[in-house]
Amino acid sequence: MMFSASDFPNANTIHVKKGTCVIYEGDAAGNTAYLILSGVMEVLTECIDGTQTSLYKLKEGDLFGELALMDVHTRTASVYAIENTALLKINRATWDACIQDYDFLMRVNTMFLHRYLETTKVVRRLGQSSVLHRLGVYLLTLPEWQNNACDEINVILPSQAQLARLLNCTRERVSKIMRELYQTGIMQKHDHGITISKTKLTDTLMDMNTDK
Repeated sequence: MMFSASDFPNANTIHVKKGTCVIYEGDAAGNTAYLILSGVMEVLTECIDGTQTSLYKLKEGDLFGELALMDVHTRTASVYAIENTALLKINRATWDACIQDYDFLMRVNTMFLHRYLETTKVVRRLGQSSVLHRLGVYLLTLPEWQNNACDEINVILPSQAQLARLLNCTRERVSKIMRELYQTGIMQKHDHGITISKTKLTDTLMDMNTDK
């Protein structure tokens, strides 16, 4: 447990019910942060398409909303209670006193590093889905499909380095996704090219959109 109530003397306790949004992304930050005394919170951010993506969950001993006390003027994510939760409400005066302590400041730095790593994992996962979508669209619009009523075509694709440039991603990402397409039977490699199943590829892209 990284933080406790003893770190924030004279802070007030509040209770929130499951499903309550304590912080809304984009709102004015105000002057309040929170420490979780009991329960679980979830941090979500809004994607370009309007959907919300979970960044990470927070539990007893975790802080959230502290950026508001560090001169960040809008909330950077939404935070929901996923069960009944008790919170300690921390104001700017209390926070300013706490960060004078070196040990407290080091714990804050460790927290920021951990959250950066957790957020990076999510960004990488979202990026992989985006590359899969772009690759799928590219494959489904190959000229070999024109005037072809069959479910499969046999093609010779560009090199993975060329595909990476077309899809605006790394060659390693293309290689990983291509391996997955081979493993799931969407694509099959032959001596004279690659066979692509339109039905399997379309179903995969539809499942990906449903998951979002």
